[in-house]
Amino acid sequence: MLSLTPWLERLNALGGPVVQLAADVEAAKSNSQLPNMMLVLGRETVSHGAMSNQARHRVKTEVLLVTGIRRRNQPLGPVATAGDDELTRLREPALTALINWMPPGCDIAVKWQRGQLMALQSHALFWADVLTAEYWWPLKENSP
Repeated sequence: MLSLTPWLERLNALGGPVVQLAADVEAAKSNSQLPNMMLVLGRETVSHGAMSNQARHRVKTEVLLVTGIRRRNQPLGPVATAGDDELTRLREPALTALINWMPPGCDIAVKWQRGQLMALQSHALFWADVLTAEYWWPLKENSP
């Protein structure tokens, strides 16, 4: 099973907002401290590998990185520059640290699948980046 502890350690070493675990996306959206970043374990897709002395399963696990920022009114006028984009400033270092990283126990480096608006509330915007990690289960050929 995939552990998110190394993910937390890697993201919290960046020095941005403290990244925490959330049980699900609703819990991630209920965090009132903004800005925030939360990791949510997503779905696992299993495919079957070659048979030897036992069945092996390739597990593809989705991990959601949910970023919440405070909504505020922007003045009318020129479009804000990328330097004014709080969401980008939070997401970019986190995604750079995770994409192509090999978490412990994984066989394929982390891939970024998509990013999407998760919720737009009166006080906050929540964005979800979906990353995947893949590994073989059981991990060893001779495990019981």
